[in-house]
Amino acid sequence: MSALLKQLRRDDQGSTIIEFALLAPVIIGMFIGVIQVGISMQAYNSMRGIASDTARYAVVEYMNERTVTDDAIKTKALDIAKSAPYSLQDTVQVTVVPVATPRVHGTFEKTITITYTPPDILPLVDFASKQLTFSRPIFVIDE
Repeated sequence: MSALLKQLRRDDQGSTIIEFALLAPVIIGMFIGVIQVGISMQAYNSMRGIASDTARYAVVEYMNERTVTDDAIKTKALDIAKSAPYSLQDTVQVTVVPVATPRVHGTFEKTITITYTPPDILPLVDFASKQLTFSRPIFVIDE
């Protein structure tokens, strides 16, 4: 019996599978976390692009002497968000608020705020993605 125990103590066959079983959940969890962070970063970058495209739309419309309401800017931002290349899901929300006192004399200033919750990559785990928010001003010339 003593010889058998000594032989089992020196035997290292199967140790690799035990180490893998111990480390695999940690490595897989870290991999999923990296993917989730990447999705959130891509979503934030998309929100910046949507805000820029919407600001460009508002400025061009004002330069062409067309009045653009806050609701029209909001609708355009939602259309941009849901179309390619951004293709954000239905959790995107847009608000456009006029600023009472513009920072630049002779302009109208509006603030566009976009909020979005990225999708969860692993819906089986009880992990809710953090809601992202991006705001930027839109300046149009008062003519």
